[in-house]
Amino acid sequence: MLLDLREIIGVPGGKVSFDFAPDMTDAAEGSIIRVMQPRAAGVVRNRAGVLTFTATVDALCVCICARCLKEFDYLVHKQITADLTEGGEGENPDGYFLQGDKIDAQEIVCTEFILSMDDNLKCKADCAGLCEDCGSDLNEEPCSCIKKIDPRLAVLGQLLDDV
Repeated sequence: MLLDLREIIGVPGGKVSFDFAPDMTDAAEGSIIRVMQPRAAGVVRNRAGVLTFTATVDALCVCICARCLKEFDYLVHKQITADLTEGGEGENPDGYFLQGDKIDAQEIVCTEFILSMDDNLKCKADCAGLCEDCGSDLNEEPCSCIKKIDPRLAVLGQLLDDV
């Protein structure tokens, strides 16, 4: 979605509002399988000649737990802020460049959304994960695997046998 900023580029205090459903079909990253029902709303403001893009992004993400590998739904509410520049490369590496007098809001929302997400999402804070040996889900039941003793500590185990 291209936003036309012609009205505010030379007008300090000017603003352009937007509200749209970004296409986030390519936003699957890390633990996120897909992003559903995304909505981005915000404003581009000219503050003394500096253009600032501010948005709130709401979405429902379908994710894979980093510990137990189960799918779960995760509601996301993110605040995004980015600087917009008219100049060429090298001026502001953290900003986004105007395309003439327009800016691609879709690009900013998707990029900032992906960068702000955690790579290791969990279905719940205390997720026990999977057993390293047999792969059973430790959230459902403890596994019956015999825990291997580190060979470097086996001598200490013999001390307990002697008691």
